[in-house]
Amino acid sequence: MYPWLTESLSQVLPLIARRQLGHALLIKGSAGLGKLRLSQHLAQALLCERNRDREHDLCQHTKIEHNAVSKVSAELPCGHCHACRLVLAGTHSDLHLINSDTRSIGVDSIRQLSQTLSESPRLGRAKVAIINDAEKMTEAAANALLKTLEEPAGQATLMLVSAYPERLLPTIRSRCQQWLVPLPKPEVVLTWLADQELAANSQQSWLGALNVNQGSPLATLAYLQAGQDQGRHALLSQFSLLHDQPQTLTAVHSALLAEKVHVIWLQLLLQDALQLALGLTPAALRLIDNLDVSRRVSQVGAVRLERALTGLLQLQQAGQTSLGRPVNAGMQLSLWLNDWLAA
Repeated sequence: MYPWLTESLSQVLPLIARRQLGHALLIKGSAGLGKLRLSQHLAQALLCERNRDREHDLCQHTKIEHNAVSKVSAELPCGHCHACRLVLAGTHSDLHLINSDTRSIGVDSIRQLSQTLSESPRLGRAKVAIINDAEKMTEAAANALLKTLEEPAGQATLMLVSAYPERLLPTIRSRCQQWLVPLPKPEVVLTWLADQELAANSQQSWLGALNVNQGSPLATLAYLQAGQDQGRHALLSQFSLLHDQPQTLTAVHSALLAEKVHVIWLQLLLQDALQLALGLTPAALRLIDNLDVSRRVSQVGAVRLERALTGLLQLQQAGQTSLGRPVNAGMQLSLWLNDWLAA
């Protein structure tokens, strides 16, 4: 289990032990937090053969206090019973996962899931279903699921996992008990990254990579493992030297047009440069590992930086830097870069 999920687990597991968890749970939060793994751990707790009996005995016979119940609940699931072993092996007959790699989750998948949940459990007393990337459901699929949410079957628990819960029907969201998985504190992620056998890198570089990936630990790890950080440093350094080396304009233009994330790198650089131009301390910078580059860019002044940043944000909001519209995106980006060079 990822260390930043401990707090979420400590909040939800006691509810399972006291049977206060709703029949439908929406686990939401930014992409790359491990929400699916969290839902699978919760499913294991719901299906564990020992946890309910253990908590029932503790509450009924020893009458321990609420806080003590919560502490014991944090140990769930047991991890040793037959049900736990089946969940860990991915073969539990009462745990069902829809984890679509396609662009959408169709109505047939949801109808089949609803039928399965309406049947009696094959093992134990409960059934659990997880719909990962629930926002991918088509309108027909979402409406089919809504019927299941309105008339839950027995001991069935449904967990929806989504990084974009606003794309779900309001009627679905309103029928779910919602749990937000927050972004972890940077120090927690940095400690975790130190254990991931990455190539030698400074904590400042990791922090910059974390900010580039909007605080997502798993996205940051994938980013670092793919060697993308070197590309960030190269592109931003090249951009900062455009006024002295205008012949590199074509290369910068092509790099920014190739991937949306490259524009995000540039946005963060301009924000840091603006803060420096306004006299703020480097400690507040998002890309602290690009400090020298940020200082070089800040020399154009706060007014010019604010104008450039506003123009870049407008490009992003209009979707004009997407790969889906290369001609328009290329033209608009060229205009923005020429305006930058004219400063």
